Amino acid sequence: MTDAPIDLAAARRILVVKLDEAGDFVLATPFLRGLRDSAPRARIVLAVRPAVADLAETCPHVDAVVAPHPKPGGGIDLRGVTSGGAAAFAEAFRAGFDLTLIPRYDFDRHGATALAAGSRARAVLGFSETVTPWKASGNAGFDRAYTHRLTPPPGRHEVEQNLALLRFAGGVPDHAGVEVHLTAEDRAEAARLLAGAAAERIIAVAPGAAASRREYPPERLAAVVAVVAIALGARVAVLGTELERAAAERIAATLPGRVTDLTGRTGLRLAAAVIERTAGLIAMDSGPAHLGAAVGAPVAVFSCHPEGGDPNHFHAPERFRPWCARVLVLRPAAALAPCVAESCTAAEAHCIASIPPELAAARILALFGGNGGAPS
Repeated sequence: MTDAPIDLAAARRILVVKLDEAGDFVLATPFLRGLRDSAPRARIVLAVRPAVADLAETCPHVDAVVAPHPKPGGGIDLRGVTSGGAAAFAEAFRAGFDLTLIPRYDFDRHGATALAAGSRARAVLGFSETVTPWKASGNAGFDRAYTHRLTPPPGRHEVEQNLALLRFAGGVPDHAGVEVHLTAEDRAEAARLLAGAAAERIIAVAPGAAASRREYPPERLAAVVAVVAIALGARVAVLGTELERAAAERIAATLPGRVTDLTGRTGLRLAAAVIERTAGLIAMDSGPAHLGAAVGAPVAVFSCHPEGGDPNHFHAPERFRPWCARVLVLRPAAALAPCVAESCTAAEAHCIASIPPELAAARILALFGGNGGAPS
């Protein structure tokens, strides 16, 4: 650990290690934009997980993107996502990175700190292992990897935490929105997928999340979607992986002939291009919600985190709500026993199931403009 100041504007080789999920990447785009503006002469290499490469490869704020893959027998191979990405990393590594940044506030579960520690950078910046109990437990000793570590106030949004890290590095953040950079091909393919509803209003639905406790029960979600779609005279496009196909079929059963099932048929950018063509998105606390924010759609999110819960918890909307103006977070009024007040701890959908479908539908309609009002 050192208190030596960092001259970010003078940096020529910067590594950003962002090994987490799609939503986390979207929330880091203001950080990447600010980093580019603050270090205009630097060559910035971005390391992401392969699952996020689809979003990262079109990011205009970095010069090269790589993704780690396990090597047979141990170790990792940093493969290029963008053309020449691996060569750019190797060249910067040989010359020596001036700075490595880890914009990951909470628990590191994908080896970002190990990659940063092995980057041979003159300065390594990240958030202290003490910022959350989960990080203190799961990442004990990781602070040794940093030359500079930040311990910001808890309970702030992830976008704000990332911008605090940029400021800590000597950068000047801007506070514009999150981004996803779509290609003309992405938009053309989205138009093709929705060609059957080209002249109709469409709402998007993303029923999946990384944990079952964060998924509103399919039968309740289908009831909500049906009310909203009928009130708006809209068709429905369902997005997600093959794991969400059963939820899509349940929604289709409530709205015969009005549902386009795109589960398992889109990557991340194509999903964002589909959402961009809709009147709004209904999603869980998961990556699609952040894609919706990035393309300017109104976003309604079901959260398992109860009112009054711990604002620094990894389920807290205070940290992870979509970063946009037109957002509605639907959450339980209180945790249900045996869950504690801080957050839902059940394995399956539990506290989230207590959100009344009729209330959810009314508030979503208000957000989407179905009755001319504003969300309550």
